[in-house]
Amino acid sequence: MLEETILDKIDLQIIKLLARDSRIPYSNLASIVGISANAIKERVNKMKTQEIIQNFVTRVNPAIFGYQKQCFLTVRYIGKTIKEENILSHMNLLGDVMIYAKQLGGHSIFIIAVRDRAEDKIGLLVDLLRPASVESMFTSYKPVSMKINICDLKIISCLLLNPRMEIADIAKEASISTKTVTRRLEKMKNEHVVEFSISRNISSMLLIGYIEFAVVILVERTLYQNILERIFQEMDENLLTSSTNEREVIFAVFFCKNIAAIEAILTRLGSFDGIRRIDAFITTKVVRYQDWLIREINKMMTNQK
Repeated sequence: MLEETILDKIDLQIIKLLARDSRIPYSNLASIVGISANAIKERVNKMKTQEIIQNFVTRVNPAIFGYQKQCFLTVRYIGKTIKEENILSHMNLLGDVMIYAKQLGGHSIFIIAVRDRAEDKIGLLVDLLRPASVESMFTSYKPVSMKINICDLKIISCLLLNPRMEIADIAKEASISTKTVTRRLEKMKNEHVVEFSISRNISSMLLIGYIEFAVVILVERTLYQNILERIFQEMDENLLTSSTNEREVIFAVFFCKNIAAIEAILTRLGSFDGIRRIDAFITTKVVRYQDWLIREINKMMTNQK
């Protein structure tokens, strides 16, 4: 049986850095944090054993496969709980489910990659999920200007299996030169085709003293950049990750020590000029789906041969 544990400031700093780029070398982490690379590796392995760090994650921008938008779908259960597998089967009406996140209080969030005109099908989905209450929000994906080739798809396939795979190992597995792997991977990162993070459980019952929570922030388009900069400047101590899909929505994940601290962060956010709405969630379970991604990669590789 695993024992309860307390994270120190170094552990938290490691989690923050890996959450923002899980491919960062341990030697780079060591120079930032101020301890040896071996000590970093030991701490990471310990947090993995304790399931505080659950997995390294490769995120792929669905725009490269022709998806125009993603849908944040919040399902709030009323009375009898609907089976998860039934809900997932209904989601096919909209598109491909990327993430299912169960929230404190029994409701769930689904993040779905969708193609054109998916908004027209929301009404039918709401009817199928009754008596649950359903809220939806669509955001556009970041556009991708680079042309994705077979080499890129092979690199992505390797990184889905192991987000921290070494360049030399990717080159060997994909039958590509190390120079090409390095150049194309760097370009894909710069173009927001791939991003690297970690799946974690800072709210674990085995971990004393921290709560992780997510916020979806709707902002005025003209003040978007100002709000994003203020979040990093004023809240970086509690900020794990942030991402945006268009200049009206910011998705951020924070951690803090108690409910009062959550309230203080939300109150601070609410005081920013240009924020139209804030939705906060405490996640108790996260499932990431990759079947759709593997299917789309295989389809694109077949089409390019």
